[in-house]
Amino acid sequence: MILPIDVQIYYFLSTIIAGSGIGVMYDVYRILRGFKSPRKFITAVSDILFWTFAAIITFIFFLYTNHGDLGYYTFLGLSIGLLIYFRIVSKWFIKILRWILYYILKTIRIFSILILYPFKMLKYGANFIVYKIRELMGTGIKATKTKFKKIIKTKK
Repeated sequence: MILPIDVQIYYFLSTIIAGSGIGVMYDVYRILRGFKSPRKFITAVSDILFWTFAAIITFIFFLYTNHGDLGYYTFLGLSIGLLIYFRIVSKWFIKILRWILYYILKTIRIFSILILYPFKMLKYGANFIVYKIRELMGTGIKATKTKFKKIIKTKK
């Protein structure tokens, strides 16, 4: 069955959008993986999981947009979408996403410091009190020992 040209254009544009979406997901994955440098085995497993996830998302997307029809134009559109994304958008997207993540992590760090600061002060105060009590007990014990030794020496 031949589809009207407007439907064909819609299907083709949806495949280009899907290709760009895969590019966005891949850049997010690269940035998240870049926080820690995992071993080769973990990288291989996470790559397989990523591409499996990307294939499932793409398949679901195609089910909703063009009823799961996979023609040559589907793979051509995915390739064009990926190419456009990586050539034009990827560099800027990575910079913006890193900037956003940097400030999110910085904000979390500031809030954690603000929330934990009173508890640190309580800990330092408690440690100071315990130190002073030990110090007083230590000098008291030393004084008692020396007085006790003097008493024992005088009795001899």
